[in-house]
Amino acid sequence: MSATKASIIDALPVAEAMLEGELAFREGKLDAAWAALRRGIAAEDRLVYDEPPGWMIPVRHTMGALLMSAGEYAEAERLYREDQDKHPGNGWTLLGLRQALEAQSKNDEAAQITSQLEAAWKRVVDRPTSSCLCAPGKGGTAG
Repeated sequence: MSATKASIIDALPVAEAMLEGELAFREGKLDAAWAALRRGIAAEDRLVYDEPPGWMIPVRHTMGALLMSAGEYAEAERLYREDQDKHPGNGWTLLGLRQALEAQSKNDEAAQITSQLEAAWKRVVDRPTSSCLCAPGKGGTAG
């Protein structure tokens, strides 16, 4: 493996943690889910920058959506803000952040995010309803 190119071996810990975390969430084992997803975030953060990325589904998007489903809005907000620091203007993250802010009645901050979200998705027709379609009840898009 070269120093500038990731291999599938580098992405496997991310995949394993995502699978473990999502399964634990669906089994109602929230502490185990959060621990596994945090391991996935750490593994994803260790990946070498590449285009396209070595792992296409950001773990923070998945964990944020599942935290929202569990009513843990402040923790979801923290994760979405972390992701915005790493990937400014990402529409999926902006959607999750706006939803987390709205759930905490931080309506002024949510309104500021809305204009950024509109700019990020100005050409998107079928918009997702969650930062990750893995979230229970979030299988569709809002047209």
